[in-house]
Amino acid sequence: MPDSVFWLLVVFAVSAVGTVWVVWRERRRPSSYRSRWAAEMAEWHALPTEVQAAYDEAALHAGEAAEAAAARMSGLPRP
Repeated sequence: MPDSVFWLLVVFAVSAVGTVWVVWRERRRPSSYRSRWAAEMAEWHALPTEVQAAYDEAALHAGEAAEAAAARMSGLPRP
């Protein structure tokens, strides 16, 4: 009987330490989508306007290139 009580206490101790560690880690780096989005938007707003414009232009060019490649693959004329 005392042996099983010992292992029960070990399981409780490990689970308590693990719970504290997970809560600490979650507060340090949130894993929720909303928290990550807010952090990414804060980084985006911290960038200079010229850098934001360069990212926007690169995204537009990548979209146009993907559209052109899809049109070539399907044989449809590009609008």
